Amino acid sequence: MGKVKDEVSGQKPTKTPQGKPKGGSLGALSQFMGNFFSAKLYKPKQGWYARLYTGLALGLLAAGGVWNAYQASLDYSPGWRLGIPAVLAAILGWVVFRVVQYPVFAEFLIATEAEMNKVSWTTKDDLYRSTLVVLATVLLLAVYLFVVDWFWLFLLRMIGVLQFSGAGGFGSTS
Repeated sequence: MGKVKDEVSGQKPTKTPQGKPKGGSLGALSQFMGNFFSAKLYKPKQGWYARLYTGLALGLLAAGGVWNAYQASLDYSPGWRLGIPAVLAAILGWVVFRVVQYPVFAEFLIATEAEMNKVSWTTKDDLYRSTLVVLATVLLLAVYLFVVDWFWLFLLRMIGVLQFSGAGGFGSTS
């Protein structure tokens, strides 16, 4: 067995963390607010379809909220009835636009679109044939289970195990 000298520590020196900016949540908040009030596009040529469809989906959610606000303001004068939803639509439209341009989220959408481009999609003919196989299998299985169920119902009625009193069960006349 070897001896460890008392004056030499066995611990490794610690490294300073790299990657996250210093400043904590205040720095992240200032970065978010700086991006929120900026009209700059983040990597506009990359992840275009993913951003478009994400923006459309978020826009539909925002439109539902605006419609709900419009329905809730029907009792007010025409200025308020149209003004509140218009201002809300403008604010939510800007929020949706900035969300899909936020660097962290935009990088995620860019990476998602890049991965989706690597997928080997099936052809229309293969999809058609596979769908027919699945539908035929489900139909045959449904017919088979119906016949088996009917057979056991018939058999159990014949030997007197199942007796329906007409209270709405399967095979009743009510």
